[in-house]
Amino acid sequence: MTMTEKSQEKNIDDTVVKATDPGRREILKVAGLTAGSTLVGMAPSSLEAAAFEREAIDGPPAHNPSSEYVFSITAEISGALTVGQTTTGQVRAIPITGGSVDGENFSGIVVPGGADWQQTRKDNVTEIEAIYMIQLQGESGEQTFVKVVNRGLIVPPEQPGGAAYFRTRIMFTAPQGEFAWMNEAIFLSRVGLHPDVDSAVLVEVFRLV
Repeated sequence: MTMTEKSQEKNIDDTVVKATDPGRREILKVAGLTAGSTLVGMAPSSLEAAAFEREAIDGPPAHNPSSEYVFSITAEISGALTVGQTTTGQVRAIPITGGSVDGENFSGIVVPGGADWQQTRKDNVTEIEAIYMIQLQGESGEQTFVKVVNRGLIVPPEQPGGAAYFRTRIMFTAPQGEFAWMNEAIFLSRVGLHPDVDSAVLVEVFRLV
């Protein structure tokens, strides 16, 4: 046996030993180096040939996603409850005390008891997660409860007096029936202080199409 053959045999033996360690086994699987791997000694050109084919991108995409307005939520809020400075930033909760829902062919209310959790990072960007419930009534006249989870960012304006960037992805969990369509799309929202209602925010909901 030549020195090269002995070296290759040792490399394979080392791979088998490492593969018996559960932690190493998972790493080796990702790298494609499980026990008995044939990658030892492969030429660089062979490795390149084994790489995944990449799709060539030429010009803009055929479909540029857009959005359409669906409905609005007016969420009434009360004073912030401050947790304080934590290892991940300044944390506070803003109670959601009520509100209304206005859409085409349906309306509803915001059920009191939810909260908008906010965490302000070191870069002054605030991450939000609002969790609450809305009660809707459509053409059937039946009352339907829907869970709302709204996650997003508040980015301070670059110039004093400018508008903050406040955008979220809003997710709904609705029962089967009249409002099941809320489970079947991606929704985005623009959020800001309500222009006409004190102590309230306006959530404009858009469907991604």
